[in-house]
Amino acid sequence: MRGNTIGIVAAACLVIGFVAGFILRPAIAPASASPAAAAGIAQPTEEEATEAVRRHRLFTGTVLSHATLKLGDCSPGGIGPGVMCMTQVVLDPTKPNATPQNRAIGFARVNGQWEVAVW
Repeated sequence: MRGNTIGIVAAACLVIGFVAGFILRPAIAPASASPAAAAGIAQPTEEEATEAVRRHRLFTGTVLSHATLKLGDCSPGGIGPGVMCMTQVVLDPTKPNATPQNRAIGFARVNGQWEVAVW
């Protein structure tokens, strides 16, 4: 085979691979699924994550018993066990001018209950 023929066959295979990937992607990993869910890794519900944050004590000893949390996308934990999730958290909504903070929080399942693993 000549060099041009090999190049054309390789380019055709590459195009077929890209097209197949774009067609099969929704079936393999739906866009609505978070990376953790697509990888088959358990992640907390928003309610479970909120309860875990409310039980968590900061290094200063502060308890976040009134915290509210909106859970975003989760991915497999890179720093510790469990998952890292993007969250929007209000530490104390009872205070005037309490503003939401966007932060990544790690969650891990300990004895059947979700806990904050990385703050």
